[in-house]
Formats: sequence, C-alpha cells, structure tokens
Amino acid sequence: MRFRIFLVISLCLMPGLWGCASYCANQDPRDASMFGTPPAKGCKVYAPSSDPAKDVPFKVRAETQSEDGISVTAVVLSDYESERIFGVNLARNGIQPVWLEIGNTTDKPVTLIYVTTDPGYYSPNEAAYTNYSYASPVNEEMNEYFNKHSIKREIPAGGVLSGFFYTNWDPGIKYLNVSIYGEEQETNFVFYFVIPGIKLDYQRVDFDKLYKEDEYVNYETEEELRRVLEAVPCCATRKDGTGENDALNFFVIGDTDNIISAFIRRGWDVTEPISVSSGLRAFKAYFSGARYRTSPMSSVFVYKRAQDIGLQKARSTIHERNHLRLWLMPVRYKGMDVWIGSVSRDVGSYFTFRTPWLSAHAIDPDLDEARTYLVQDLLFSGGVEKFGYITGIRPSTPDDPHRNFMKQSWWTDGYRAVFVFGDDPVTLNELDFFDWEWAGENGAEVIEFIKAMSAGRKQGKPAAPAPIKPD
Repeated sequence: MRFRIFLVISLCLMPGLWGCASYCANQDPRDASMFGTPPAKGCKVYAPSSDPAKDVPFKVRAETQSEDGISVTAVVLSDYESERIFGVNLARNGIQPVWLEIGNTTDKPVTLIYVTTDPGYYSPNEAAYTNYSYASPVNEEMNEYFNKHSIKREIPAGGVLSGFFYTNWDPGIKYLNVSIYGEEQETNFVFYFVIPGIKLDYQRVDFDKLYKEDEYVNYETEEELRRVLEAVPCCATRKDGTGENDALNFFVIGDTDNIISAFIRRGWDVTEPISVSSGLRAFKAYFSGARYRTSPMSSVFVYKRAQDIGLQKARSTIHERNHLRLWLMPVRYKGMDVWIGSVSRDVGSYFTFRTPWLSAHAIDPDLDEARTYLVQDLLFSGGVEKFGYITGIRPSTPDDPHRNFMKQSWWTDGYRAVFVFGDDPVTLNELDFFDWEWAGENGAEVIEFIKAMSAGRKQGKPAAPAPIKPD
C-alpha cells in the first residue's frame, strides 16, 4: 500500500520536477532576470567555460616535445582549473583532464593511442555522466561540451589537433606517456608535471643549499662507493643525532630527476607536509578509513634533519601503505647524486600518546619484505642500470629484534639495496650488478654467477639473463 502511494505521488510530481529542470537549464547564475530575480534555489545550472584557454590560462604551464615530425604539447589541469573549465567538480569523481596538442608534419596520418596514456581513461560521455543530475536537460549539454572539447585519435598528415583527454586523477605529480603510432612509425613522449593546488613536502627543501659545493665528496670507483656506503649508520636518529630509530635500508644513485621519475612511473605518490589542513584531512581519513594518497609523514631524522622527500603507495585506506623517506647525502658517485632511504610497510594504525595527533602507523616488522618489494618495483621501472647489496645493519630476528622510537620491533638480514639509475631505459636482461653481496641463502652462488657474467661481457660474449631473486 505504501509503495502504491509513493508511486502515485512521484508520478504526480514528475511533470513539475521536469519543468523545474527545464527552467533551470535555461538559467545562468551570472545573470539576473529583467526583474533582478536570480535563478530558483536548487536549480541545476551548467555553465562551463566558453573559451577554456582564454578564461583559464593553463597553457602557460604547457611543455612541448618533438621527434620524427611529431610534436606533442601537454599540460595537466589542476582541480581548480578543471572545475572552472568544465563547470563541474571532476576531481571529486576521480577524473583529471589533460590538454594535448599534437602536430603531424609527416606525409602520413598518425594515431594517438589512448590506453598507453591511461589504461583506465574516461570517454567524454563517461566523464560527463559522472556529474549527471536526475532527469536534467543539462545532462545532454554536458555530453556535448565534453565531446566538443576532447582530443580525437586520428591526426591527419600535415595536421594539428588539440583537446582534452580524461585521465584518472593523480595528486601532486603526474607521469604522462603519450604514444603516437603510424605507418612505420612509433614515437613515445614522456612528461612529468607538478600539479598546482597542493603543497608537497619536498618543496620546503632548498636542495641547492643543503650542502656547500666543497662539502661534497666524489667517488669514482665501485670499491670506494661500497666502503663509504657501508660506513653509513644503520638507522635514523633523533633530531640531535642520538639513538637508533628506523632502518636505513637502501641507496639510490643518479640524476635526481631520473630517480623520482622512476618512482612516479611505478605509482608512488608524493607527500604533503604536516600542516593544519593536511592534519585535518588525515584526522578525517583516520576515522573514516578513507584513502589519502598524499598523507603527511612524521619526521624521521638523518644528518639532524627530517626527510628531504617522502613517497608512498597508499591502499584503499589511510591505515595501510608502503612508504619511504629519502635524504640527500654529501656524497657523489661519478658526479651523480647519492640518496639514502628508509622503506617500510604500514599495516595498520593504533592509538598512542607518543605522538601529538594521538595515533601512529603499525609497521610490518619484517623489513626485508618491504626492501624486496622496492627492489622488484624499481627494477621493473626501466630506470635502474646497476644494482646490488651491501651490509651495514646488525642482522636481527623476531627473537632478537631492533626497536624504533615508537617501541615497534623490526628485523632484517642486515643487507641494504643499492640502485644506480641511468638516462636510458634498461630491460632486465640488460641490467648490470655489483658483485658485492647478495641477500638470500644462495648469495654466494649468485655472486659467482654475476662475476662470470661480468667477465663474459668484458670479453664481448653475450650476457646470460641475470637471476632477479633477492630473498
């Protein structure tokens, strides 16, 4: 009986609701009627930008790359720019528009491959649909607008096309791969964009002033490098340099842009500094269990300073994530920057009086598992050209663990991973190895294999595929 009453009332109200929707669709909140009356409250109004590039000067941040007769100009919209242009909050629905302009000066048509830029991209109609209102005529207006301003796949010979591409939302820094295919042509363009609208922890660091130039010590040989890295203390400390906190269990070496690019390619997110706004978001996420991809990290100290860069891979909840911290060392290897890092896995959160915000993350005490994850992740990034292990941490076990300042136990076999990054992509079969140490029970056998492989390369013989099996 109640359902019938509800159905009758709904059918009676539908014409009125539809009429209101039609009325709203023709109202502009920026204009009053001839009597000065604003649009009715609750009306759904769609008012996107009529001239996106003019209304929102996003192109000032655009970057351009060219190769083999193809040029690509790209820029990632901030959440604010996206809402101003499209008239709806796309970020709230996990959508991030990217503006592309592709020029083709060759004599043959080429194709933009959408799935290499984002395998889970949104079609124009799909992006519009996420902002639909029930039975509203403006829904069709959204469809028309999103389609009109989207970039098409086919770029004719001698032609130029531009428009928006609807990607999944990323905070802070976005990795963008643009692939163009044509007859006997395959061209890839890689971009990294810092997205306006969010403060990042590394932006508070002036890397040019961390050390004076004469404070850096440059090492040229592998043995010199090994000796200086093994001498680095095992753990982070208090701000005054005392105590032993989290393990320092890996090093990354190379051009800093190449290093960070490899992390971003593998899905690591940057981190926000601790502030009132980020603290409030973290507080809300803590109690709601929501995901917070750029959640701030507590300060951990090396060289009497907090981490220079924090990176994380968050799961669907703030309570779980892989996270790491990096500190620039006053050391260079063949002129390249050297960073020391600490990586661990957060498996949950708990209440504690040891922090001002009354909560802390619980870590997986098996730090070697987190280190192995990082090893496999970075080796598949294509950015690492040489890799190996050194010692430097007292080995420990569940029966005889280390403990950090939060009194959480952790254990390790004592090895630290060392990664050297290059400028060019490297496949696993091309990967080189330091013949120093190897984590795992068969370490001696692996090192002998690496030495034999290295000898074969020096003699010009084909290199056998190297075993990637740390632990």
